[in-house]
Amino acid sequence: MEAKLNSSKFLFYFFGGYLFLIVALIFFSSSADISGGGSLEDIIPSFEEGMAHTEKKNEEKAKKEPLWDVPNHIAAPILIMASILDIVIILLWARNENRKREAQEAGIIPVKKRWTDSKWFWNFIALGVVQPNNGRIVVNWRNLIAAVILLTVLKFAILDQL
Repeated sequence: MEAKLNSSKFLFYFFGGYLFLIVALIFFSSSADISGGGSLEDIIPSFEEGMAHTEKKNEEKAKKEPLWDVPNHIAAPILIMASILDIVIILLWARNENRKREAQEAGIIPVKKRWTDSKWFWNFIALGVVQPNNGRIVVNWRNLIAAVILLTVLKFAILDQL
């Protein structure tokens, strides 16, 4: 037994329910006691107790030591290795894409429209560092050096603001 509402009944029920909710909100908000029932003399001591408790919690948080502290002589090689790994991953991805493109040109696999076919991808997402050239993905060294300089300048500019 399925009940179907035609559009006029639906609009009537919708706006009727909406009107009921608005009237209920107005009634309950106008009849609420917002005085709190307490005097100012009762509120000030409880506020001071709450502030003291909060300050105590903040002091305890400040005393806590971090879970681990990585010294600079360990963090620097890790960051360098991560940067090198990032470059290796990009080069492996480019090699894989070149193989796919060659297979598509040879007719081994079907040609699909992909998001990497867009110039926007190569200029914004890849920062122009790797770009397609004559059907192959190659490293654009000029853009790579420009991106490194831009990121270094941004790093120092952001660190100066902190």
